Amino acid sequence: MLTQNLTKERLRLEEELRVVRQERDNLKLSQDSVDEESATQISELHIQLQNSTRRTAEFQALVNDLTKEREKLIKEIEKIQTQSIETSMMAQESQSHYNELVLERDSLLSKLKLLEQDKSRHQRLEDELTRIKVTLETEIRNKQRLQDEKNAIHKDLSHLKNQFELREREIRQCNSDKDKAGRDNLSLKNEIEKLVRELKTVEERYKSRLLISEKEASDLALKRDALEREIQRLRQRPANMSKQTQTNEKIPSVDPSKLLFDGVRRKVTAHQLCDCGVITKATLEQLLTGRKTVDEVAVDIQLYLKGTGIIAGMVTRSHGKMPFTEAKNNNLLTPESALKLLEAQAATGYIVDPEFNERMSVDAACSRGIVDTEDRDTLVTAEAACTGFKDPYTGKVLSVGQACKQGRINKDTAIRLLQAQESVGGILDPVLSVFLPKDQALDRTLIDEELYTALTKKPTCYLDPATGEKITYSDLRKICTVDLVSGLLLLSAPEKAMTVKGLRGNVPVKELVASGLLDETDSQKLSSKEIEEKLKSYLYGSTCIAGIYDEVKDRIMPFYQAMKEGLLMRGTTLELLEAQAASGFIVDPVNNVFLTVEEASKKGLIGHEFKNKLLSAEKAVTGYKDPETGKIISLFQAIEKDLVEKGHGIRLLEAQIASGGIIDPKESHRIDVSVAYKRGYFDEEMNEILSYEGDDTKGFFDPNTQENLTYLQLKERCITSPKTGLVLLPLKDKKKIQKSEESRSNVLRKRRVVIVDPDTGLEMSVREAYHKELIDYDTFLDLSEQECEWEEITIKGSDGTTRLVVVDRKTGTQYDVKDCLERGIVDQKSFDQYRAGTITLTQFADQITHKTSTTELTIAASNVEDMATCSSPTQLTPSSPTVRKRFSSISITVSPPEMFDDHSPVAAIFDTETLEKITITEGLRRGIVDTLTAQRLLEAQACTGGLINPSTSERLSLQDAVHQGIIDESMASKLKPAQKASAGFEDVKIKRKMSVAEAVKEAWLPYEAGQRFLEFQYLTGGLIEPGSGQRISIEEAIRRGWLDGQGAQKLQDTRNHQKNLTCPKTKLKISYKEAMDGCMVEESNGMKMLQASSVSSKGISSPYNVSNPGSRSGSRAGSLAGSRNGSRRGSVDYSSTYTYSFSSSS
Repeated sequence: MLTQNLTKERLRLEEELRVVRQERDNLKLSQDSVDEESATQISELHIQLQNSTRRTAEFQALVNDLTKEREKLIKEIEKIQTQSIETSMMAQESQSHYNELVLERDSLLSKLKLLEQDKSRHQRLEDELTRIKVTLETEIRNKQRLQDEKNAIHKDLSHLKNQFELREREIRQCNSDKDKAGRDNLSLKNEIEKLVRELKTVEERYKSRLLISEKEASDLALKRDALEREIQRLRQRPANMSKQTQTNEKIPSVDPSKLLFDGVRRKVTAHQLCDCGVITKATLEQLLTGRKTVDEVAVDIQLYLKGTGIIAGMVTRSHGKMPFTEAKNNNLLTPESALKLLEAQAATGYIVDPEFNERMSVDAACSRGIVDTEDRDTLVTAEAACTGFKDPYTGKVLSVGQACKQGRINKDTAIRLLQAQESVGGILDPVLSVFLPKDQALDRTLIDEELYTALTKKPTCYLDPATGEKITYSDLRKICTVDLVSGLLLLSAPEKAMTVKGLRGNVPVKELVASGLLDETDSQKLSSKEIEEKLKSYLYGSTCIAGIYDEVKDRIMPFYQAMKEGLLMRGTTLELLEAQAASGFIVDPVNNVFLTVEEASKKGLIGHEFKNKLLSAEKAVTGYKDPETGKIISLFQAIEKDLVEKGHGIRLLEAQIASGGIIDPKESHRIDVSVAYKRGYFDEEMNEILSYEGDDTKGFFDPNTQENLTYLQLKERCITSPKTGLVLLPLKDKKKIQKSEESRSNVLRKRRVVIVDPDTGLEMSVREAYHKELIDYDTFLDLSEQECEWEEITIKGSDGTTRLVVVDRKTGTQYDVKDCLERGIVDQKSFDQYRAGTITLTQFADQITHKTSTTELTIAASNVEDMATCSSPTQLTPSSPTVRKRFSSISITVSPPEMFDDHSPVAAIFDTETLEKITITEGLRRGIVDTLTAQRLLEAQACTGGLINPSTSERLSLQDAVHQGIIDESMASKLKPAQKASAGFEDVKIKRKMSVAEAVKEAWLPYEAGQRFLEFQYLTGGLIEPGSGQRISIEEAIRRGWLDGQGAQKLQDTRNHQKNLTCPKTKLKISYKEAMDGCMVEESNGMKMLQASSVSSKGISSPYNVSNPGSRSGSRAGSLAGSRNGSRRGSVDYSSTYTYSFSSSS
């Protein structure tokens, strides 16, 4: 203010000096004219004198008179000159007095105008306040009415919900009954087929018995005839010849060596069958006496001799019956499932050719092409379960159970083969070649107790070809169909699932549904082409950086060509090509073609020196082979197993995510982060590593600025081709002006007030002096308003136009100088003076702010007097007057607020330096909130109902928040799991929304993230029920099975909650509970605002840091650093006690 007054006084004195000099020049001109007139008169007199020389005598007296008259004229002229000087001085004094009066009049008019404006503004505010009070009363009444309606609707909804649940239970019961009926129907169908087979067996048995009976009847008839003839002959004998003698009849017997039965692979005797319990001793006696034949007994023990039938093959509508190997080649069976079914055939006797109903050994089947040669060794081992394993030491034949006990075959394989045997007829004895019941097999040591127990549990060792789920062999036999001609059991081939084109192969639509990318209804309604179009960002293509745009020659080129021409360095080229390969394809930007590494190598898009490295990077798409298990694993899993160097892997993973998402190498498509978490392709730690924009994650190089950037940052600097839509990295023309970007030249002017303590000589800021009670509150306000930090920014647009903008860096207010000139806020003269250096940037800015409102703020509040209120019972005395004076000229727009309660999450950041309420993202941009803390605060909002717009108090979805600029796209992708924590996680199997706790239990959500979301929900009112959005208490969560006792106790122990936030004010680690407790609360709507500053202010108190009103001590680091930036310094003594030192830098 002093500098401004001195400047005005100097300008006034210069103006007076200029007027005096002008008057002096006018007087000089007047004197010259008078002298000229005098010279003219003198010349005339000289002429007269010459003429009078001829008449000297006559006119001598007249000459004397004229001489006297001339002297008189000279005296008069001198008198006139003196009067003229006096008049000029009087005019100058009058002009000065007039100027002073004009200035006083202008000053009074401006003050009067300001007073009128203040009066009208206060009147408008009073009217607005009255209207707001009326509106609030109306709103309260409407709120009460809406609450009543809400209660009524809630009751209706509860009633409807109960009815819905009742109907749903009935529907589930009906579905259950329907499924049960279906299973019963299928069981009955299988039973009917079994009975049909048994009926055929019985018919064949009775037919054989009928033939035997007919043969016996004919034999008996012959015997009867022979006996009748013998009787007649005996009657004809003499009486003396007819002596009766008693003799012993000899019982006929059969040779035991001829009593042979056909076993599975060899003959078995009747004695052997009796020894193993297949036939009884009575049956053996009947066989030995001839009362029963081998065929008759064989019919009764058919189950033990041949079994009930093995699964012979597959049948399709188009190809008919086929062996399992052919089904595998036709992609109807997986290789694993086909091999297991063939093993079951070999273990139960023979490999079956269902087309010709032939049974054969493994070697015969291999020679005929029924099985593949590579499967021979495995099937020979399985066949040994039927023929027996040979003990190398004793030469004895061992059963599969005995071989397992000796370690010649692993336990899982033994159980699988034994289960197939048991399902067919029993445990196969390789010595007798018959099936025996499980108990008899245990008694005969064919199996041990461990295998017996394992078989009793009925393990699922086989695969259902229709669903891919594990199933027992007996259940697999039940779903088979019986061939009417041959009686063989055949598996029905599953209908070929609809597939779509993926990154490297076809992707089943069921997999897209399982991955949460497609709804079940859409999978049934949409065609494959429509699904591909809908999910093209997940199935194929890539949004990676495709190539180079050369601005010098206006052309597009691939990376490798740019390297060959010297536009890119080798390392940069390799990094960008690896990012392409890891995100799906090598891109030909000229022809808009996506190629694999092999194809790109053939077409010359990459060099041979890069091929091997790019093939390695391409495994991020096709998958890495685990050397331990041989299975395909993802890039993240390869990093964890040290198959890929961590830094290199992180760079590839970042490029993969930035160009479309994480790739599932097994299914050949991209997946969301939540699915990647579940499948083990991503975790919370890696997410935090990629979210942290430090030097460790900046693995890509910008050839234009020579900076190290993340892949996402490099993409943001790229352009999009209007023809192809590809992302291209522009190479700037370094020899010309960069026309495509705005160039800025900054001029910074600061003015800070520094107070010197006369006792200690220490410098301090105005705020510190106020806290030390060196100045009173009014002086604090007056000096605070004098502090400013102005910056001049010159912006040159692409069209060549130039704009000059003056920015107040303390408030962020910007003034366009051209606009101010057009509106008459400043005149051209002042602007010219500023450009010439006559006045400083601060003086020029003061002229602008003098005629404009320095602050434009939209506040969602109902009371202007108290902007911020202490959340504790104690308030600082100066708080209300500070706010009243600070915002006395604020333009206020009042919007209907959404009321927050004590359990609402942290909604905004309060910048203690600029006294602003800002969004969390803005706090992150200003550098007063770190990245991880910002993400955690936004997660707390998202998982408790939606992101909060501090200006309108509205809850927003992620998409709406991005649209309104609350967050950016990258942050939105990180917050998707948190949003699902509120909306619910979709369980694709049971079609139900799961809560956070359930999602953690089902491994849909990592434990760390789930625990964090549970803490956020618990602290803000309770766990959220998906769908309804209602809050659930801990007791109710335990009752529903969401939490156990330990988990509930962990949530309730708030003192031990995770300290995963960094306090933006003290820079200490805090928990979310501590952050909520330390927030400011906006009285009008209850919104919580977390205080933040660029410098740690632990222990510093201020009128606005109301959460810690009692603190008096503080750090002077900020003020001292600011005070020493000035290049010129002057001091003015305002009192006898303190010295106020002003510093300004230009």
